[in-house]
Amino acid sequence: MSLAIGIISDTHNRLHPRVGELFKSVDEIWHLGDVCEQTLLDELNLICPRLTTVQGNNDHYLEVPLTIRMEREGESFYLIHIPPAQTPVTEGWLLYGHTHVPCDELKGGVRWFNPGSAGLANKGAPLSLGFLIKKGNKPFQAKVVRL
Repeated sequence: MSLAIGIISDTHNRLHPRVGELFKSVDEIWHLGDVCEQTLLDELNLICPRLTTVQGNNDHYLEVPLTIRMEREGESFYLIHIPPAQTPVTEGWLLYGHTHVPCDELKGGVRWFNPGSAGLANKGAPLSLGFLIKKGNKPFQAKVVRL
């Protein structure tokens, strides 16, 4: 069995034309905040109806949670927009956005992953999004794709 999760953040109400193509076969999409408008979530929902979103610092009018804890295939995930100074989890994955810079690193047993900005990269990084891929009984693997 395999599972593919599309990870996107900081779209700032801009949906890059390649997102639909890249996410066409994912099982879920997780948006890590700074959506800005409900219409963008509606567009993502058309690509994949299993959509999970956390609130970013520019999402004042969206009724979505600030953080989400979940489990997939025996692994735990903590979704947040702004990376915390200290991790609120002791194992698994911490997925975040806000910095607009992709990141994939292990800190104290927790995998910190940021897909970068898919809509307005303003920190010098190119536009990007990410994937979490699970194949068979192997752990999830993260991947960043430039747009």
